[in-house]
Amino acid sequence: MKTTRASASGARIQGDDYQHLYAWWQALRLLTPETDVTQIEVEALSAGNVDDVVVRRTSGPDEYTQVKYSVDASKPVSSDWFTTSGAGAGSNSPLERFMASWQHLKSKGTEPDLLLFTNRVLDPTDPILKLRSGTAGTLGQRLATEGPRSSARKVLKQWVKHLGVTEPELMDLLCRLGLKTDQGSWSDLVTVVSDRMGYAGLRTAESDVEIGVAVIRAMVKSGQRTLDRDELRVEIERRGLGSEKSYSTLVVEAIDRAPWSDAGQVRIDWVDLFEGDEPRARRQLRDPQDWNRRLRPDLVAAAKALKATGNDRVMIRGYMRLAAWFMCGVELPDTRQHQIACKQKGQLWSSEIVPAAFKLAETVVDLSQGPDLAVGLSVTNAITADVVSYCKQLNLPAARYVDLSPQGGVGPLSLPDAAAAVGWAHAAREEIRAAVRDSGARRVHLFMSAPAGAALLLGHIWNRVGTTVVYEDLSPGYSSTFVIPG
Repeated sequence: MKTTRASASGARIQGDDYQHLYAWWQALRLLTPETDVTQIEVEALSAGNVDDVVVRRTSGPDEYTQVKYSVDASKPVSSDWFTTSGAGAGSNSPLERFMASWQHLKSKGTEPDLLLFTNRVLDPTDPILKLRSGTAGTLGQRLATEGPRSSARKVLKQWVKHLGVTEPELMDLLCRLGLKTDQGSWSDLVTVVSDRMGYAGLRTAESDVEIGVAVIRAMVKSGQRTLDRDELRVEIERRGLGSEKSYSTLVVEAIDRAPWSDAGQVRIDWVDLFEGDEPRARRQLRDPQDWNRRLRPDLVAAAKALKATGNDRVMIRGYMRLAAWFMCGVELPDTRQHQIACKQKGQLWSSEIVPAAFKLAETVVDLSQGPDLAVGLSVTNAITADVVSYCKQLNLPAARYVDLSPQGGVGPLSLPDAAAAVGWAHAAREEIRAAVRDSGARRVHLFMSAPAGAALLLGHIWNRVGTTVVYEDLSPGYSSTFVIPG
């Protein structure tokens, strides 16, 4: 089928679907423990231009959101975007519409939080937008510290002139307008909606997410604008969305920040601790001691916070490399009754899945360099030559190197599904235990080339192995990361 650019009506439909999916995600906040959300409104009356989704709260300001969907990335959010009027006669610019909405809501005696929520990317070179807060997404707080001759202040003066307001009036808005840009595609949003549905004890398949979207769509078509907790539960029961399982969510941002990172019950952000200006370059920490001085304690604290929710099932997601995935499993272990899961190529890989029988092939290389044991897990790629070369160059104190690979062959499809991954994890652990026992080693040096979900599942059952040093691929070479006491 030939793919062409979406028509105007097609783009509108995509935008409506994205808005309804976002509204369903917000509605699920009604079901979270200790929530302060009492009601959501869709296409709210008397809300100005920020009427797409309104979240009513008891312990904080209400949240008014405008959802902007783009079918492509051709127009980033920039100062020009904010001040460019629409195509229709008399159309106002986005900045004018936000200011009018802010003034209207303030005239009613409220000072809510305003949000721009969009899959458009933010122009990182824009003098004023690059000052966006990393937490609230607002501009005003950092902009207030800029000098009068700075590039950002020059743009601010242009915005003041564009709006015909005073600078304090504009700064008032910019301290309350959060810019939630770069929020990813439809599939990204589906993933985090599924996470929150799981946490609420609902079914989590993509088809179930579509049912949730249908709840919002039906509201809009019928003219119903509000939804409270009791009404939502009635809809869930009527549409059969209930499940016996629910998940808390841990989001770990290591090599890059993830869209919807605030969707998790617990979030860890390590991005700025890594060397490199882009994800593919982020492999080593600026201070290598932070693997065990900072990162591991963060995971220990996260595990305690997740345990405190009373839910032992944890969904793990985020952008990280194998050592971090493995360590997430280690700190959420089977021995403390955790059950862990992640999404791997569209599948749910969970520790609760019954393992399939899995056979491993073993390759042993004599090193005669010390009392330890080096272990390589060649699943996605064969790593024996690289690891042995590294061990010899660094004179790693290991007597031998043991490589374990799938008997069916190494490659990206060697673990075709969750049952195979769980089976592989159990088989690998037992083979490593046997190698440790036979060698008498008290310390294991662990190297991996495997799917992220497989590393997570192996870490989850990593016990009775001995002190373990986990290595990360630096391409070329390796670097030691986490040390797990025996």
